[in-house]
Amino acid sequence: MTLPPLARSLAPLPEESLPGFLLRLAHRLGRSPGRIASLCGLAAYERRPPAYHLFGLPDDIAATFAAATRLSLTEVNDLTLRRYAATYPVLAKAQVDPKINMVAQREYWAFNASSRYCPECLSGDGSPVQSAYGGPWKLRWHLPVVFACPLHHRLLEVVCPKCGKVLGGATRNRGSLVRQPKSDGLHPLQCRNPMPEESSAGRSAAHREACRARLDTAPQTSGSHLSSEERARMIALQERLNRRLAPDPAEPAAGEGGDPFPDLILAAQLIKLSWPAGADLTPTHATAALIDAHAAPITAALDSPLATTRRHLPDLWPAPADPATCGALLLAADALLSDREPASLRERVQPLVQAAYERAPKRAYHMLRSAEVSAPLARALVRRRRIFHAGGSSRGPGHLRVPSRDCGFSPEEVPQLLPQAWFDDHLAHLIGHILQVNSWTVRHLRRAASLKLMEMTAGGTWDECAETLGMPRGSAAGTLDVLGGAMPSNLWEEFEAGVERIAAELDSHPSRVNYAQRRRGMATWRMPMTDWPELCHDIPKLGRLARQQPHLATVLVWAEVTQSEHLNCPLLATAALAGRDRKLLVDQVGQYLTPAHQKAGRLELRRRLDLYSARLAVQCDAEALGTFGRGTSTRPPCGCR
Repeated sequence: MTLPPLARSLAPLPEESLPGFLLRLAHRLGRSPGRIASLCGLAAYERRPPAYHLFGLPDDIAATFAAATRLSLTEVNDLTLRRYAATYPVLAKAQVDPKINMVAQREYWAFNASSRYCPECLSGDGSPVQSAYGGPWKLRWHLPVVFACPLHHRLLEVVCPKCGKVLGGATRNRGSLVRQPKSDGLHPLQCRNPMPEESSAGRSAAHREACRARLDTAPQTSGSHLSSEERARMIALQERLNRRLAPDPAEPAAGEGGDPFPDLILAAQLIKLSWPAGADLTPTHATAALIDAHAAPITAALDSPLATTRRHLPDLWPAPADPATCGALLLAADALLSDREPASLRERVQPLVQAAYERAPKRAYHMLRSAEVSAPLARALVRRRRIFHAGGSSRGPGHLRVPSRDCGFSPEEVPQLLPQAWFDDHLAHLIGHILQVNSWTVRHLRRAASLKLMEMTAGGTWDECAETLGMPRGSAAGTLDVLGGAMPSNLWEEFEAGVERIAAELDSHPSRVNYAQRRRGMATWRMPMTDWPELCHDIPKLGRLARQQPHLATVLVWAEVTQSEHLNCPLLATAALAGRDRKLLVDQVGQYLTPAHQKAGRLELRRRLDLYSARLAVQCDAEALGTFGRGTSTRPPCGCR
């Protein structure tokens, strides 16, 4: 649709919002904001300019608006929240068609339907244009994380000093960009809230007289009872948040490091849901009282017998409307995230997670599953059973498998069964402290260590880690059950410390092994019939074994090359082995792996097979993925005597 340009226009003020620009332009032209919106293409199909335009204008509407107002497309887009899309990731939650999603976007902390304001900013800078039409209604005032004005060293306001109501905006899914858009004759700085019914002769809200109070002279009401030190804390936090919202490109560390906004928002929601579990995070009793006044009705509703029948609590997820309360909540959230050291962060976060799950398990689960936060916070949020990610919440925020540490090694570089040498160096000392030690204890510890290494680099529950490793779920479950009954909690901590030492060595190792590639390459490998007699040559007392099919050698070499359990060898799952043959083979392999049985001829055969395995492993690592092990011709130079 092509519209003629307006007779006159205005240059946008610094940081001005689209609603504020409409109010100033309408006042200059002597028309209502709704009429100006229609003339600029903002309300072509609706009777009022829709609030979802605050998030951004479609390209065709933006072009029409730019032509009508004589602005560039960049100037038009900077009037909308697209200005902060790159620095405020929460805005990415805004859907392509946000018309029916305004409530959800408030729950994500994407925007405030009602603009907060600083009276001093609204009074302008004394220039002729700002003296006539007022200073800017700043775009960032629509962001929930903006609650103070560092320039004027004060908290923002959100209610009108005369009518006492929150300023107009989108209170429903299809709200208007400005309150009472058809009303003309109002100055941009006057309150547009409708007067109470008793003073408007029973007319509907759309046709009632506006409040008309000047907002540029409003006194400080939000947080007026706070001390100057408490307000200074909030303003200092706001300055840090502002630097991340609008980084100075001239500064080398523009945007500064720290907690990303999604972390801060999730921390605030967690504090609300678990309140008063996080009361010690607040710096003063006054700031704690602000959060308590906001959270107490919510937690009381959740704690009531009827809580399960309440599908929606409108104040549970959105930011508090009152700037002082919002500032107090974000101060507590910032304190929760202040120390990013993993153990310290987890120590602070987990009590709140536990309290939230005890109060409202479904809501807590939804909150964590739908969030997208940094890896350190995600790890701190995941609940654990012993030292492993617990089921149910292990897929961390954002539906991700959250690795439990930053690793230099990949999941493909974790062996299915921890190598014996690694165990001897870092975990063997635990044996003397474990109850009921038997021949399987070392294998259980080696299994559990591989599961933990996989969790460290890939995340997920122990059964997901077992699946990634190709370890049967029953084997993993059995190992954790056995060790759970044999190891006290302090020994689990020592076990985790030992696995951490192994992980640190893997991080720095210059040539790590891709065990997943080895497992794939060796899946169809069988001991060549030409190599088996040579391996057995001149070894006394092997007898019939040297003349049999070399299944024993296949299993032993596969286990050594892949560093896996012999029970998981693909050969044992083939139809070529009947049940009885399989059992006999498993027993035979078990005897060869038992140290007490490694004597004389068996010891020599095991030595040769280990040397053969080492050469085969080198060839396996050198071959291109997908070409190794097809058929039975793949073999190293034998010469293993």
